[in-house]
Amino acid sequence: MLPEFWRSETTASGSERLIYAVRGGRAFLPLLVLGAGLIGAGVWGAGALGWGADLTVAGWVLFIVAPGGAVLAGVYVLDVLFWRQHSYTFDASMLRVAERSLFFRRESEIARSLVRGVELAYTPPREDAATGDPGRWATLLEYQRPDGESATLALTGMGSEEEAHWLGPLLADWAQVKLARGFGAAVADEADPEELPGSKPRKARKQTAKK
Repeated sequence: MLPEFWRSETTASGSERLIYAVRGGRAFLPLLVLGAGLIGAGVWGAGALGWGADLTVAGWVLFIVAPGGAVLAGVYVLDVLFWRQHSYTFDASMLRVAERSLFFRRESEIARSLVRGVELAYTPPREDAATGDPGRWATLLEYQRPDGESATLALTGMGSEEEAHWLGPLLADWAQVKLARGFGAAVADEADPEELPGSKPRKARKQTAKK
């Protein structure tokens, strides 16, 4: 069973395609209400400021920024719920990455021969995080660009441990590279690798009795 918001399909050429898109789920209704509410608030705000009123420069700035920003934020939320998606197509020799949105469309390709490794990077919850926050996992594909420079692709997803431990081995198996686990860049310098979730507990040191 795939992690939440992921689905798999087979292309016409027989390649596997993984698609991540936020559709449904427990947060769907609250987000739908939020998106519609922001758009409604923006339209109401524009009306309240006065359609066709004789506004000063500051008035026009407020007229555009406040209601316009609310409408744009609402459209963004609805874009995530109904349109935006990320897809990863695994051909025999190429990974094709595509992102579709109402605001843009991006596509890129990474040759399998240029992949150098796959890493699961864990970032612990902040001190002010809600109780029970498990932290966030990132699945990173490290590769070499055609110009010889190193680059990293962070695959988009929910950032859960379940997702990372499903996606990471799948990528490593396709690219035939090693899979590493570590801490995210923000905490990597001071974090102890043995404290990663799922790591083996540290062995207690043997104490020698003083004579």
